[in-house]
Amino acid sequence: MSFDVDPMCEECLTRRPDVVVMPDPFTTALYPEETDHRQIPLCPPCATARFEES
Repeated sequence: MSFDVDPMCEECLTRRPDVVVMPDPFTTALYPEETDHRQIPLCPPCATARFEES
């Protein structure tokens, strides 16, 4: 038996179908020349918020 479970956003800790694993928007904005940003699962509102915090 398998259950499809939506991924969890690392910031708000909610399970949503639109959560995407992406390079950290905060460090990506601050250090665009770096290539090894941490990959984190974020929902669109949290990804936007992390980017705006930078």
